[in-house]
Amino acid sequence: MKKFFVLTATLVCLLTATAFAENNVVATYIVVNCRESITLRATPSVYAEELAQIPLGQAVGFIDDVGNGFYKINYDGLVGFALAEYLTPQKSARTGTVVNCRESITLRETPSTGGYELMQIPLGARVRFLGGEINEFYQVEYRGVTGYVLKAYLRLE
Repeated sequence: MKKFFVLTATLVCLLTATAFAENNVVATYIVVNCRESITLRATPSVYAEELAQIPLGQAVGFIDDVGNGFYKINYDGLVGFALAEYLTPQKSARTGTVVNCRESITLRETPSTGGYELMQIPLGARVRFLGGEINEFYQVEYRGVTGYVLKAYLRLE
């Protein structure tokens, strides 16, 4: 009987430790590439129950890449799943300054001169650099809006 109790207690401890380890945050990611927010879901499926809306620019805790286009994340204590395409690792606070223009540059939805215009960023404004070069564009965030600007108009610091 003692052996059964010890074995049961050990098994419960192992299962609890495994469940806890599966929810450990290993990095901070930022919500990007959306207009307002993304959906935190109960399971890694676009048809799964919605747990919360996570605003653009919000930091979340990255737990795991579950391999089907979803990341397991922690948002404000809620553990769930979000589409990976809307999350990027938080980089150091690297910034850039708008240069080489008369008045302003265009922040676009996609890395293309044909991409939808989100807003104008004035000459001399500082932006937060979010990603590397794509088609001569950098991904940046300005006043809470994430988009793309031509790299020729941005001096990284």
